[in-house]
Amino acid sequence: MGKITIILALFLIIGCNKSSNYTRNNKEGKNTGEFVKTNTFINSPGIYYFRDISIAVKEFKDNTIVYGVFDYYNNLLYQRNINASISNYMKWTIYVDNQGKIWLYNADYQETNVFFIDGKKSIFIKDKKMLPPIPVELSKFIKE
Repeated sequence: MGKITIILALFLIIGCNKSSNYTRNNKEGKNTGEFVKTNTFINSPGIYYFRDISIAVKEFKDNTIVYGVFDYYNNLLYQRNINASISNYMKWTIYVDNQGKIWLYNADYQETNVFFIDGKKSIFIKDKKMLPPIPVELSKFIKE
């Protein structure tokens, strides 16, 4: 009976110690990506894995930032134009709402765009008149 209790306690400790955002492919002590859930803000370089997509945010030596959205097989679905890059000196965010829509916001360029997958086709909406309602969490970020 004592051995079973110890084994169960170890499983509980190990299982409860994992967070929802953990590192993937940790090679040589370098974090190469994170699994994240919906209702998440992305404000720093890295690779972020969701259920069916991944988002790569890359910062170059001159402090410019570009990002891309990839499908499950790492096929590029959307990429920020490198000639209209952003930087950490700007107010920007990538927000994934509860429905899996990816909101791309940048205050300096006055951009609010949304990207999502509908069935087998990916949709990018740039026109503010065509945008779905902006999520409450993103609206709070915009107003700050």
